[in-house]
Amino acid sequence: MYEEAFPPKLREYYQKLFGSEAKEIMASLRRPVEKYYIRVNTLKTSRSKLMSTLRKEGLKPKRSPYLKEGIYFEREGPNFPDDYEPDLPVVRANKFAAESVYQGAMLYAPGVLQADKKIKPGDEVEIRDPKGLLVGIGIAKMSAKEMITSTRGIAVEVTLPKFKLPSLSELESFKEGFFYAQSLPSMVVARVLEPSEEELIVDMAAAPGGKTSHIAQLMENRGEIIAIDKSKNRLRKMEEELKRLGVKNVKLLHMDSRKLPELGIEADKILLDAPCTALGIRPKLWEGRTPKDIEATARYQRHFINAAIKSLKKGGILVYSTCTLSYEENEANVRYMVHKGLKLEEQGLFIGSSGIGMDEVQRFYPHKHLTQGFFIAKLRKV
Repeated sequence: MYEEAFPPKLREYYQKLFGSEAKEIMASLRRPVEKYYIRVNTLKTSRSKLMSTLRKEGLKPKRSPYLKEGIYFEREGPNFPDDYEPDLPVVRANKFAAESVYQGAMLYAPGVLQADKKIKPGDEVEIRDPKGLLVGIGIAKMSAKEMITSTRGIAVEVTLPKFKLPSLSELESFKEGFFYAQSLPSMVVARVLEPSEEELIVDMAAAPGGKTSHIAQLMENRGEIIAIDKSKNRLRKMEEELKRLGVKNVKLLHMDSRKLPELGIEADKILLDAPCTALGIRPKLWEGRTPKDIEATARYQRHFINAAIKSLKKGGILVYSTCTLSYEENEANVRYMVHKGLKLEEQGLFIGSSGIGMDEVQRFYPHKHLTQGFFIAKLRKV
């Protein structure tokens, strides 16, 4: 079933890179994560306090065995078999909306592409993605015409999604800023960086702010973090997010971080969570990228890498991470950094797998670690 979700050239690429595990990796990518993680915001609360609050809010939180600021929830589902055909009027959702419904979210009107003309409020309907995959069943809240023309509001109240992850953004504990929804590998990144308040830290592609706010909490809101992003809109949202979390030691900069050397700073530590092909993100109902995109993105990432190396002081640390699975964007770019005079360092928290032909880097695989696909490397400028 996973085959039609990936272009033939990408399937071939995975086959060559991962051998017999390729099929399992692709099948896992199609499903939401088995353990959905949030990070306790220790600037405002403790893990035990938050867990008791979440239980009162009707959830079943579990402690992460790896991180004292980690909490996870178990995924529910699948709630119906792959070959299930409910034979109901069809509402077709765009890829983004379909992936949300697939994990238990409501279907909002802006996400609707098409709806059977006869649908009226109160009808039971099936929701499919643009390629026809059944992602959930629900009750129409609008007529077919309203679903297509409305720019807001719930089009379908989803009663049976394929999978179910907890909905968190309406919780009081979320509004209070007690946690941030963040994947396990993404949390490992700040731990590998090991920031301290005496250091000048730069986050080169910072929005939406998950890793920046984690670094701030590890520094207990002391010291200075420069967080850069080239999107004004994303930075504005990040500012609101930092406010919600009570983060106070971050200076936001609107710029293309490939121009970082123009600031003339010498950072103690730099985090480069590089723009990537995002091949490790789950769930992926289908993927449009090909090996050509991988090569182009890997070349693009080197502009950021060069800027980071120039702006790092001698002896400084660069942590490089991506949410992708390719070799070119990960190990090949680390080889490039080593060639440029950086030295691979051991990572203080290592819970993934070793890299491809490289022991010191850390890879997370969806089928092995039940996480997003992810990559982390730590290097020192020598």
